[in-house]
Amino acid sequence: MTEELPRLARPDSVEELSELVAAAHRDLRTIGVYGGGTALADHPPGKTPGLLLDMGGLNQVTEHSPGDLILVAGAGATVAELTRVAETGDQELLSDFPADRTDSGSTLGGAIATRAVGPRRIGRLPLREVVLGVTVVLADGTIAKAGGKVVKNVAGYDLAKLMTGSWGTLGIIASAAIRLYPKPQTQGFVEIPGAEAALSSIGSQVAPAAVEIDRSPGVAATTVVMVEGLPESVESRTRQIIDANPGAMPGVEPSWWARRAQAPVTIRASVSPALVPELVGQVARLEDAIGYPIQLRGSAMGVFDLGIGDLDSDPTIATRVVLEHLRSWGQKQLSATVLCAPASVWGEVDAWGEIPGFGLMTTIKDRFDPDGLLSPGRGIGGL
Repeated sequence: MTEELPRLARPDSVEELSELVAAAHRDLRTIGVYGGGTALADHPPGKTPGLLLDMGGLNQVTEHSPGDLILVAGAGATVAELTRVAETGDQELLSDFPADRTDSGSTLGGAIATRAVGPRRIGRLPLREVVLGVTVVLADGTIAKAGGKVVKNVAGYDLAKLMTGSWGTLGIIASAAIRLYPKPQTQGFVEIPGAEAALSSIGSQVAPAAVEIDRSPGVAATTVVMVEGLPESVESRTRQIIDANPGAMPGVEPSWWARRAQAPVTIRASVSPALVPELVGQVARLEDAIGYPIQLRGSAMGVFDLGIGDLDSDPTIATRVVLEHLRSWGQKQLSATVLCAPASVWGEVDAWGEIPGFGLMTTIKDRFDPDGLLSPGRGIGGL
């Protein structure tokens, strides 16, 4: 290594990554991390880092154990490549990831750091339970491994769980072990008008793999139920869903499946599954009241992305109105945060609202990164 720390670096090993981070730490340079770039527009943009790390050099698949349902790879390996590797053993990644991000080159490290989630979450473990282990470079350059070496300021913490959804603010994921799942033989889709059938579909005996709702501006919502498994079972369960829901029809995977609503601003709204139909109705009424297009898409489990506005107008006021209305309507039963927005919007709205456990998050951030060098401002609540 030269003594001059590069502004952009692409480490090829965890040791080189450690050296780069240690040098930045000595110089008190902030550090940004670039994986596939598919989540760069999410969360506040933050300031330009003193060092930007391109993780593409750490892209090797180091272990694939079909018998143990485990795959180990560098953080820069793409989810698409890991999917191809898993398929050689008739398996797939246990966690479901968003199709639009996977298609655009989402990486393993980036998907874990941003806690990316796709539609098939009903019968599967959450991502934080699927990541079996991680190798992490901490803010001072220390290399730490979950379940292995215990280093100062890490003892007592589950690294794999902490790094999932940390947005690079606690450490830099260098590699991870992730759980696999036998690949289902086939899938079936059923379209149901409206959102009222969503809750009953989740708890039905047909055991759906996903129940998604889509609502375009000015258009009634549609519920799509997906089942997967053996062909005979999928056919039988598809017929049960159709028989139980008036107006239901067999279908194919919709073009919007596992893809975020497309709009200048994206609001992430979370509610109890029991309130999903009411949320959909609230969005439709709110759209009529403010005269601004609102797209809704997400899981009947209660997690939705709302696309606010269009490309021809400033979405700031509409974003503020939607946030205030949803929080007032849902009170303690709903959370609404800005996920993606132009830089000009972040400072003009209450983007985060009340964040449960934020004090604990701040304490952990101070413990892992006391100088605030790792991805400053990119974490939840602007950590």
